[in-house]
Amino acid sequence: MLKLINLSKEFLDENGQKKIALKNINAEFDYGNVVAVIGENGSGKSTLLNIAATFLKPSNGLVLLNEKNIFEDIKKYREMVSYVSEKGTFITELSVEDNLIYFSKIFKSNANIKDILERVGITHILKNKPSSLSKGQRQRLSLAISMLKNPKIVLLDEPAEGLDVETKEVVKSLVSEYKNTGKLVFYVTHDEDEIEDVCDKILVLKSGESLFCGSVEDFWREYEKFYRVTYIFGGEKRTKIMNLQELNKISGQLNIVHVRNLGLREIINLDEKNN
Repeated sequence: MLKLINLSKEFLDENGQKKIALKNINAEFDYGNVVAVIGENGSGKSTLLNIAATFLKPSNGLVLLNEKNIFEDIKKYREMVSYVSEKGTFITELSVEDNLIYFSKIFKSNANIKDILERVGITHILKNKPSSLSKGQRQRLSLAISMLKNPKIVLLDEPAEGLDVETKEVVKSLVSEYKNTGKLVFYVTHDEDEIEDVCDKILVLKSGESLFCGSVEDFWREYEKFYRVTYIFGGEKRTKIMNLQELNKISGQLNIVHVRNLGLREIINLDEKNN
């Protein structure tokens, strides 16, 4: 079990002013959980993952794994963790194949490189260097490198952001695999479908504070689903945000042009405005 106890992180900005990135975050997560971490830009998502990866130390509070402070034996803890960011981590001078061989030696991995290449779909670009790859291919390479470990904790910082549908499916498949093999996954994403398909819990951050932490089902009990509805009324095109009950009520009465479900971040912001 991983526990966050009064976890806080402060920075000094370029003017020497104190900036709070995280404030008193308390949560518990079990192995086998996939935790969607959501929030606006600057809400503290990446800071949280960087602390969980031990790249940053908290200003206050603790991160405990099985009741032990993760910073007391960083080397041992890092052997249990894989971290994948949106930017990716690899050696630009090496080919795809040589990157995997290099990191395999670094991690002292016994993983089958050929199998990993096939699972992420990059067997056809083995001799290419990262600079020549598309964004999706680079992200697949980053995922492949992370798979060289046999981690207990996986930190995914927007790994599918802005990528093609096929690469997103690779990410979702890998997250499902991690879940089924009992790993703890933190998954920063804005994609509602990804959350519904593979996540067990949701942690919502707003300006460094936790607005919600619980199951996906509990989230929807607290935050109602809303839709942005475009319709024709009196010869004019109008747009209105409605809940499901309102949408069902008017669906047979108005000439509806388009319906889009609001994303989780939009729903959270809407709830904040209403309160």
